[in-house]
Amino acid sequence: MQIEFTAFGFKYGILTEADIVFDVRCLENPFYISALRDKTGEDKEVRDYIMSFPETDEVLKRISDYLEYTIPLYEKKGKERLIVAFGCTGGQHRSVTCAYVLREYFAARYPHIRMAMRDMDRNQKDIAGK
Repeated sequence: MQIEFTAFGFKYGILTEADIVFDVRCLENPFYISALRDKTGEDKEVRDYIMSFPETDEVLKRISDYLEYTIPLYEKKGKERLIVAFGCTGGQHRSVTCAYVLREYFAARYPHIRMAMRDMDRNQKDIAGK
């Protein structure tokens, strides 16, 4: 089965093609840190900031536990592609970090994993005022 971890921004609408959606707006938002605002979850500084909070570890542990249980159930049903989406406000920081971390976590067991960021380019244009 192919698994895709996708980051998106709720302000641009929910990812309708997702099979599972996690709202990670409960995590600390780097947008309010001026040095991190224009960076993304692909940047180590942003990931380090988000991962520095114990709540992030707990949220990701609970999500990974859920996925460890349900992915085999989807496989058993014959599902060939599973889209797991992570949404934050703009789809640039928290959702990207969560998708990145969980992709790395599951990559050892599932060789057909990919990652996508639906709104990162759109959000960068909003920040730049274009």
